[in-house]
Amino acid sequence: MRLLLLPVLLLIPALSQAGPFCPWKLPGDAKSERYLNLTVVQYIELTDSELHLTYGGGNLGSGHDARIPVKSRDEAQKLLQDMRDTAKHCDQPAPAAPPLAAR
Repeated sequence: MRLLLLPVLLLIPALSQAGPFCPWKLPGDAKSERYLNLTVVQYIELTDSELHLTYGGGNLGSGHDARIPVKSRDEAQKLLQDMRDTAKHCDQPAPAAPPLAAR
């Protein structure tokens, strides 16, 4: 029994550090802003005319797509780099909260 629990206990600190929410604003001119949680992106397809993101997949076709039209592959690469930069920012540890006595 100990052999089964040890790997689970070792994973708990790593799981607590994972970024559960990493919003990235989808480009567009709509009045409402649309954000994508980068932690659920599963597949990215980059072409000369669009950046296609597949995210939130699971059972019974529960996945979604975001298709972002672009004018060139360079523009798509810039959007992809922006996604990478946002994801790196989300991976940074959150600053520690001050002790309760200091609040």
